[in-house]
Amino acid sequence: MFHSETNVVAFKPFKTATPHAHPKSLLERIYSAGSLPIAANDMATKMAATMLQALGFVLIEEVLADGTLRLLPRGQARQAMDRPWRLVKPAYSGRAGIPDGAGLMPA
Repeated sequence: MFHSETNVVAFKPFKTATPHAHPKSLLERIYSAGSLPIAANDMATKMAATMLQALGFVLIEEVLADGTLRLLPRGQARQAMDRPWRLVKPAYSGRAGIPDGAGLMPA
C-alpha cells in the first residue's frame, strides 16, 4: 500500500567492495602464511591492520612504486593508506615473516 502523504524514503543497505574480515581471521591468515598482501583500496583490512600493529601483533610494510618494501613504524600507517601493503608476522623468535611452525605439524 502506498500513501502519498508520507515522506519516508527507503534506503538500500550500504555494500562494500570487499567483505569485512574479523581481525582474528586476519591474524590467522597472516600467521599461517607469514605475510599477506593488501590491495591499496582495501580500507577495512588496513584499518584492522593498524589496530593490530598498535597492539604489536603485525608489522606493516608499504609497497613502494618500484616494488621495494618499507617498514612502517607505529603511527605512520595512516599516512600510507594510498599504497599497497604487506602485513608481516612479527619476529617473536628468528626472522619476521616466517610462518608458524614453518609448515610442520606438531608431533
